[in-house]
Parts: sequence; C-alpha cells; structure tokens
Amino acid sequence: MTTDARKLTRREALGVESRRRILDATSALMAERGFAGTSISAISKRSGLPSGSIYWHFESKERLLGAVVEEGVERWLESLPGPESLPADPTGAVEAVLDAAAGSLEEHPQFLRLLIVIALERREIDPASLASIRRTRLLARQRIEELMRVLLGPVLGDRAGDLAAEFAAFTLYVADGAFIAHHIDPDTTDLRAAFHLMRRSLTALARESAAEKDSANDR
Repeated sequence: MTTDARKLTRREALGVESRRRILDATSALMAERGFAGTSISAISKRSGLPSGSIYWHFESKERLLGAVVEEGVERWLESLPGPESLPADPTGAVEAVLDAAAGSLEEHPQFLRLLIVIALERREIDPASLASIRRTRLLARQRIEELMRVLLGPVLGDRAGDLAAEFAAFTLYVADGAFIAHHIDPDTTDLRAAFHLMRRSLTALARESAAEKDSANDR
C-alpha cells in the first residue's frame, strides 16, 4: 500500500483540516481587507485556530499568501475540461471551455477578487510572493492556451498556436475586467454572457483566419 493510498491518522486528519481552515480564512480576509490589512491575529480569530498553528503550517504571512494563491489557481484549473473530454465540434468545444471557466469564477469569485486586490497592493507584498502570483497567472494562461490550441488546430493547422496564445491572454483580461464589473455592480453584470461573447469572438476569429489561410493557398 502506498503512502498516498493509506488512511490518514487522526492527527494527520486534524492537521489537514486545520490547514484548510487557515487557507479559507486567509483567502476571505485578504479578499476583504487586502494583504496589508490582514494580520495573523485576524486569521487566527476567523479560523478559530491559535497563531502558533498558523506559523507551524506556513511559517509566515508571505508563505501563507503564496499557498492561498496557488491553491486558488489549481482549483480553477481543475474545473476546466481536459482536451480529451471536449466535444469533437470546435464550436461546441470552445463553448464548453468558456462555460466551465465562467462557472468556476461564479462559484469561487473570492479567488479572483484576491488576485485583483493583491495587484493593487504590490508595494506591500514581498518580491517572492509576487513572483509566486505571477507564476500562477502564467500557469492559468498556459492551460487556456493549450486548450485553445487543441480547439483551433483542426481549423487553422500550424497557425493555431499564435491565435491560441493571443486568445488565452485575452481570456484573462476579460476575466479580470468582468470580475471588477461584477464586484462593483453584481446585479447588472453577467459573467456567463461575457464569456459567451468571447466564444462568438473566438469563432469569428477562427473563421477569418481560416478564410485567410484558404485564400493564401489558392494563390
């Protein structure tokens, strides 16, 4: 039996639960107050755990911030469908990816709020934490680009890579902007509608690029 498969001891299970409570409390507080406005004392109070437990798991507030961001990105990426589960129809596949992305942001808006708050607080955050945050955004962009390349490959061939990279960046830009709009005025902001418009944009771009490719081949 492998270590991963074995049942956790009660002490280990309590440790996992404590870590989860700390991460949840930190994510909520930093999204509300920012990094500088969130103290270990506040995290302790929100999580119901002593500050010593927080330092035992994460050593510092900076490392705790990195763990919160990394876990948020992993959770979001896990919500996206893998290339093997996408519909064969390119339009349907694009819609499936963007619908999953919108649904995840609706279910876990706190994570994106945290990233935006952190971006506005860069002077308060140490370089190592900022580097970790930038890595997680790069990871998200690469995952979206990978999916887009799979979707566009049958239509554009070798040219799919360039458009996939551009659209992956555009997806993150739209996600950032849509979330800010949702945060300011949630009653009039529809994340799914924004991503639906992105699907139409990507479909139009793919058709335009395919037409240009066919025209070049006919010359």
